[in-house]
Amino acid sequence: DNCRVIIHNYNAAFGENPVGDNAEITAALMGNNPKGINFLREDSGLRLNEKGELLDGHGTPFFFHQVSAKVMEIRSAGLDRQLFTFDDVVTR
Repeated sequence: DNCRVIIHNYNAAFGENPVGDNAEITAALMGNNPKGINFLREDSGLRLNEKGELLDGHGTPFFFHQVSAKVMEIRSAGLDRQLFTFDDVVTR
């Protein structure tokens, strides 16, 4: 949910979602955007790996799928840490 809220806040500020792969989206959320706004607060509970990717609660990078300019699907690989399996958690 924290990741969804941060994406929503970015959308509210810019009228669209950040685009790219996980690392590019994370960079945009951390201030590499036209207004230099850092949407990732330390108290969000979200972590990054050494590649600069946002991680889910199991330490797996989120998968971001841009559905439209205003809708982004955010997928957590779940407990098995493999994407596109039965235990994935998906939010928009």
